[in-house]
Amino acid sequence: MSQTPSGSTQFQKLLASPRFQYARKELLSAIAEEAAALRKVRGSASQEARELYLKEVAQFASERGRDLYFPYLASGLGCGPYVELIDGSVKLDMITGIGINFFGHAHPELLSEMVDAVGSDVMQGNLQPGIEAKQAISAILSRTGAAQGSRLKHAWLTCSGTMANEMALKIIRQKKSPATKILAFEDCFAGRSTAMQEITDNPGYRQGQPIYGEVHYLPFYNAKMGLSRSLEITVGHLNWLAGRYPGKFAALMMELVQGEGGFNFAPQEFYIKVFEAAKAAGMAVWIDEVQSFGRTGELFAYQTFGLQPYVDVVTIGKMLQACMVLYTEEYNPKPGLVSGTFSGSTVALRSSRRILELLDEQKFLGKDGRIAQLSGRFKTNLEALSSGSCAGMIGEIRAIGGMIAFQPFAGSMDQVKKVLMKLFDLGVVAFYCGHGPYFVRMLPPLGAMTEADVDETCRLIGESMVQVSSQFEQKNQ
Repeated sequence: MSQTPSGSTQFQKLLASPRFQYARKELLSAIAEEAAALRKVRGSASQEARELYLKEVAQFASERGRDLYFPYLASGLGCGPYVELIDGSVKLDMITGIGINFFGHAHPELLSEMVDAVGSDVMQGNLQPGIEAKQAISAILSRTGAAQGSRLKHAWLTCSGTMANEMALKIIRQKKSPATKILAFEDCFAGRSTAMQEITDNPGYRQGQPIYGEVHYLPFYNAKMGLSRSLEITVGHLNWLAGRYPGKFAALMMELVQGEGGFNFAPQEFYIKVFEAAKAAGMAVWIDEVQSFGRTGELFAYQTFGLQPYVDVVTIGKMLQACMVLYTEEYNPKPGLVSGTFSGSTVALRSSRRILELLDEQKFLGKDGRIAQLSGRFKTNLEALSSGSCAGMIGEIRAIGGMIAFQPFAGSMDQVKKVLMKLFDLGVVAFYCGHGPYFVRMLPPLGAMTEADVDETCRLIGESMVQVSSQFEQKNQ
């Protein structure tokens, strides 16, 4: 991928050398051989291993001052959707670090990028980037959908989704100064920094923190209410706020698919009408795709919903391994506003470019792509459970590409947590989302899964639901 002449740098000579190529082949072969033994859920290697493991977990919780959600410490090896813990147990990983490892564990192509990144620096910075940073940005900008009307022209690298959102906020406020206020949506999540915790619609995340009154919320699309009525309420509230605070709103910030909020999403017309109203009121349209990027069937969720011309600023991260804020020429910030020492690790930047290539090469995207196929299989299996062995136990099922959730029982937090813990015991790692009802949330590694992996996951989901239901019945007797 380097634009320098072939073999012109010492680093290129290193990668091409017979000694490096031999060592590379042997290392990757050794990893693949050991990883292949992990293609099945299993328990602890021994009782002694389990006891030592729990001590490590307890010590870690004590040192960080808070319990882990699960007793989870990975060993450092996995295989596709399977991950090994330090007690030797193996789990099916259906949350992937809340969406980081879309291509699973020990993916050979990404391991190859890791090996090729060993030549020099662990981290790269914005002052002294390597060719990998240039390649990562070029690969993204070439896929924004300019032919379909996208105006995104520039990108800036950073190390977390929250910082990408911080940069987006600064870029927009600079352009829209003196306007400072942000319109967001109920149940949204933007991050946990000082500014992002004010945008995030969860008071529990900002206990003891100051609130500056800069964020106002709109109701998200409500399918039960219907498109017309939902639009009437949302756009009506947007226009009322814009009139109440004339010239004060800098941007409308939106997750096209709400992550923590419950995998909520809307029809295309809802987004278009809301964006048109926001722009008429002088606001930038800022799309947060830190979690949804690469998961909804197209590379960007705004492409899935055909919203390319409306987007001024977009943030991405998670499955890409690198995080970025993308923006149009109009929003290109003045020097000094955005920077940061770290732009990402060399491994992450190399991997981000390769991930984009893999999505194309292995046909993951599109209406008939691999993401759509596996997502459909998840949904079909969950619907079969809902009408079969888990009748009355599984409520609403939400699925859009690689974002899959279902409501267990009445959707209380207590019920969801019991299901998650039972799933973990049986060998599946998932998480939760929503704000009542709550859902079991999955961000599965579809880039490393087969249909058989989906079926096994859903079988264990069914088993966990039946066992938890039995526990509830015994408790009520």
